[in-house]
Amino acid sequence: MKKWIRNGIFYVILISHLLITGYPFIWMFISSFKTNKEYYGDPWGLPAEWQLENFVKAWNEGINDFLFNSTYITFFSVLGTLFVATLVSFYLARRPFKGSGWLLGFFLLAMLIPVQSTLIPLYVMITNLGLYDTFWALFFPYIGFGMPVAVFLIYGFFKQLPGEMEEAAMMDGCTIYGVFWRIFLPLSKPILATVTILSAFSIWNEFVFPLVMISSDSLKPLPLGLMKFRGNFSAEYGTMSASLVISTLPIIVLYLFLQKHITKGVAAGAVKG
Repeated sequence: MKKWIRNGIFYVILISHLLITGYPFIWMFISSFKTNKEYYGDPWGLPAEWQLENFVKAWNEGINDFLFNSTYITFFSVLGTLFVATLVSFYLARRPFKGSGWLLGFFLLAMLIPVQSTLIPLYVMITNLGLYDTFWALFFPYIGFGMPVAVFLIYGFFKQLPGEMEEAAMMDGCTIYGVFWRIFLPLSKPILATVTILSAFSIWNEFVFPLVMISSDSLKPLPLGLMKFRGNFSAEYGTMSASLVISTLPIIVLYLFLQKHITKGVAAGAVKG
């Protein structure tokens, strides 16, 4: 009886948490099929007639271009973060050198720096380099600010792998690069999936950096593109909600695709030797 009561309380807490966290998306999904009149008149109810035109209008008014920009920026930023972080973490974890502990400490210390506090010096630097209003103005900051968390997690994962695998590979004639590409990288799928979803979620939703670094409409990602549906005196909330649904779905699909690796990756990456 005690076990049933304990499990019942546990499931009630989980269901309550699911409803609280999931309701905003459900409300946004329902609102995406409403007219402006229904949105104001009955914001919590179901639409009298489901307006599929809101999605068509959002797509035709440019949400597809903003979606492509966000996908392009996120894909290459995450790819760059994974490439640099795996190499750095491998050497710090498996080939420590004099000063490697200090270098790891600097990466961990960088996690404490507020990203927005670097906005002005980064803007000056990007402008002086001639990268303003280009995708490069976002790639480099995103990769740089994604490195501390990525190195922390991947380093912990590489550190706890048994050294016997590396020794056996070296005895079979593998170079240090072969050990990395053939053994460590294939084994690191769980932690790489975790870093991917964390980095992608952060980059996908970033608003301040594109607002400062990008001025051309053709280069704007989704967070800036969604502002197109808000006028000075009114907003098309049905179309805006449809745009939000479209912009949210890729991250949800990515999470569902990688979810089996995420818990395993976080637990493994949190272990430090």
